Amino acid sequence: MPHIFVVDDDPYILQLIAGYLKKEQYEVTSYAHGRELVGEVRLRKPDCLILDIMMPGVDGLTLLTELRTFTEIPIIMVSARGEEIDRLNGLELGCNDFLSKPFNPRELVARVKGMLRLIHSSRLSQGIELKEAERHQPKEGSYFSIGNVQISEEFRRVNVSGEELGLTGREYELLLFLSQHLDRPFSREQLIQQVWNYDFYGEVRVVDDLVKRIRKKLAQVQATLTIDTVWGFGYKAAVHTR
Repeated sequence: MPHIFVVDDDPYILQLIAGYLKKEQYEVTSYAHGRELVGEVRLRKPDCLILDIMMPGVDGLTLLTELRTFTEIPIIMVSARGEEIDRLNGLELGCNDFLSKPFNPRELVARVKGMLRLIHSSRLSQGIELKEAERHQPKEGSYFSIGNVQISEEFRRVNVSGEELGLTGREYELLLFLSQHLDRPFSREQLIQQVWNYDFYGEVRVVDDLVKRIRKKLAQVQATLTIDTVWGFGYKAAVHTR
């Protein structure tokens, strides 16, 4: 049974959303504030998170920023203000979808269903690909180098001048794909299809946030491999000597 976290300081909204989700046989845990949310996500690993922006104490955008340092679970943000800047900030920081209050709870449930369905399909696809890859049994310790960056496909690791770069699973997959097609530009839609392994349900700008996080980590260790913006189109991997 998929487990959904709902975070909102309005008790009526919490009860409304939880009621509709439970009718669809989802397990729901509700939070009236976000102070304990990060620890709970680490511990309980929900399948989807519905997060309000405007909350007392820690606001939703701050929580989103912290969550995206360690998890890529689908996050749907909601806001009573409904301003364009809230939507853009949320998408740039890594939320997958955005709804303005008041919203139809059936639409929210439909979006949750769509995201979970696509993720399930992606996991099945990845499982098939993993079994196929295991048949080839790559040599232990195999890797390829680009500048001062070494990438191990077997161990899903990236080292820069011998120092391991701490990447999340999705960060690794995006960097690996671009590195395998050095200097070739890809649109955001193409990257989502290749890296997420499905037609993405939500905003393609989620790619921008992922690229920002990878760039920051590469810059911190002075990697010669970079992800460059191809203006008006998307991104490409390139090597720049320092």
